[in-house]
Amino acid sequence: MTFTDAFFSATNFDTNDSLVHLVDTYTYENVNFKKTSTWIDGTTIDDTKVDGIIYRKKMDSAGNPFYYVRTDVLNGDLDVRIFGVQANDIHDDTTALQSAFNNACRLGLNIVLPAGTMKITQGLLLDFSWQETVKNRIQIIGKGLGNSVIKNYGPTSVALFIKGPADPSRPPHFSISNLTITKPEGESLYGVGLLIQDFVGANVNNIDISLYDIGFQLVNVCNAQISFLVSKFCNYGMYNEKTAIPKGFTHPNLLNFRNCTFLINNKFGAVIIAGHAVKFDSCSFEGNFGVGLQFTFIGANGREALSLINNYFEGNANHDIYFETSSMTALSLISNTFNKNILGRVNDVFINNLSNNNNVHMSSLSNSFGYYDPYIPSASSKNIFYMGDSSKFHLLQNDMHQSVLES
Repeated sequence: MTFTDAFFSATNFDTNDSLVHLVDTYTYENVNFKKTSTWIDGTTIDDTKVDGIIYRKKMDSAGNPFYYVRTDVLNGDLDVRIFGVQANDIHDDTTALQSAFNNACRLGLNIVLPAGTMKITQGLLLDFSWQETVKNRIQIIGKGLGNSVIKNYGPTSVALFIKGPADPSRPPHFSISNLTITKPEGESLYGVGLLIQDFVGANVNNIDISLYDIGFQLVNVCNAQISFLVSKFCNYGMYNEKTAIPKGFTHPNLLNFRNCTFLINNKFGAVIIAGHAVKFDSCSFEGNFGVGLQFTFIGANGREALSLINNYFEGNANHDIYFETSSMTALSLISNTFNKNILGRVNDVFINNLSNNNNVHMSSLSNSFGYYDPYIPSASSKNIFYMGDSSKFHLLQNDMHQSVLES
C-alpha cells in the first residue's frame, strides 16, 4: 500500500506511470494522481502552480521535473479533509481549513465540508478580492445542520468571512449551504458568525448560527437569496448595512429572505440599515428581547422599502417591527401573524416618519393581530402606531384585530 506522501517523497524517483493509484495520507481513501503538463486553466504548469496537495511535483533520477494532479478534484469539488481537516472537535482545524479555502478560491473549486465538528481558534476567510479564481463560481457545501459544524473557540472577530471581489461588477457565483456555525456554550457572545461582504449575488441556504454578538451579517450586498437561515441566541440575529468608512458600493437591496428564523436574540432579531426592495417571506421572529425586525430607509436607489408576506411574530419584548424613514417610501404587510404574549407589550408595528415632508404609503392587508395571556389589551398599545405628520401617512388596511382597543 503506497500513501501519497511516500510516492511524492524526495527519495522516490518513479515517474514512469501516467496514472498512479494511491491512498490519501489524511483520509485513508483511494485516490488517483495523473501526470499532467497543464494547470487547471489549460496553461502550462510550472512550480508556481504547485500547491503540494492537488498539484504535486516529482523529480526523476536525472533531476527532471514531472507534475501530477489529483483527479478527484477535476469534477469541481474539493474535500477539505485532504488538507488535514479532522472534524473531531479536538484537533484545531483552523490552518487546514484556511489552506483548503485558499486553494479552492485560487482554483475555482467547491469547498466540501465533512460531517463532524470542525474546531477553529481563528477566523476563516474566503477572499475573492486578492486572488482571481479561474472559474467564476464557488460553493461551500456542508453535510447538513448539526452534521457539519464549525465551532469557534475563543474571541474571534468573524468566524467565517466571505469577501467579494475588488471589482463588484464582476461577482463570482457564490453560495453556502447545509452548515452550522456556533461557539461552545458558556463563552461570551463575541464577534460575527457569518459575514458576507461586497457581493452582487449570493445564495445562503440551510445555515444555523448561534451564540455570537451578530449571527449573520451582510455588508455591501445586493441581489441575494437567503433561505432556511436560523440565527439564534445572539445579541443580533442579523445586521445588514453599507459601510461608511471606506464607503461601500451598495445599500442592502434586492434581498429575499425565505423561511428564515430569528429566535431568542438578546437585542434584535434582525436589523437592516438604509435598505430598500427587501422581502421577508414565511419567516419567523420569535422571543427576541428587543425588536423583532428593525428597518431604516433613506430613499437610496428606489422608493419601495420593505415587503413582508406570511411571516410570524411572537414573544418579542419590544415592537415586532420598527420602521424608520427619512424619505418618501412604500411598504407592504400581507398575511402576517402578530401575537402578543408579554404583559405590558408595546405596539406590533411602529412607523417613525422623521420628516414632515415625506409621504409614507403602507399596505396592511389580511394580517392577524392577536394576543393571549398574560397580555392585556390596551388602547395605549395600538397594533399599528404611526409617529409623524398624520397627513403624510397613507394606509390601505384590511386586517383582523382581536382587540378593538388596539385596531
